[in-house]
Amino acid sequence: MEIHGQNYEVEVRVNASFYATHALPSRPELHAHHWEVEFSVAGPINSGTGMVCDMLDLSKFFRPYIKELDQKNLHECEQFKSAPGMVNLTATYPTCDTLAHYFLWRTIPDFKAEPRFQGLRISQIKVSIYEPDQSEFWGYAIIRPQSA
Repeated sequence: MEIHGQNYEVEVRVNASFYATHALPSRPELHAHHWEVEFSVAGPINSGTGMVCDMLDLSKFFRPYIKELDQKNLHECEQFKSAPGMVNLTATYPTCDTLAHYFLWRTIPDFKAEPRFQGLRISQIKVSIYEPDQSEFWGYAIIRPQSA
């Protein structure tokens, strides 16, 4: 949509969270974390609804992808092990970085096929990591299209 000669789109974000364990070379013991995933979708405002999309619909759409990982040892998730290329790396190194890549890879085909979301795009996915009780925030990784 154009505003004062500049084209804009609106970005809508929904969050979901899960608990899961992993280990890393720098911390080889299996340990738990609270993970938060923020899904961002961008597009024009629908003049019939006043929304880019219904946030409740969007949240419901992404929820099953989060539930697949909840209460799991991320190294044992078959969906990582059987996936191609970089997604397969998530089984070895389940980090914010690889999980952001995984969620984008996993959700794009279904998102594009969903009639409710036609004309929209997943603009970014952010994965944050916390201590299990959320007392300490460790950081996050974001995946989004590269700028031209």
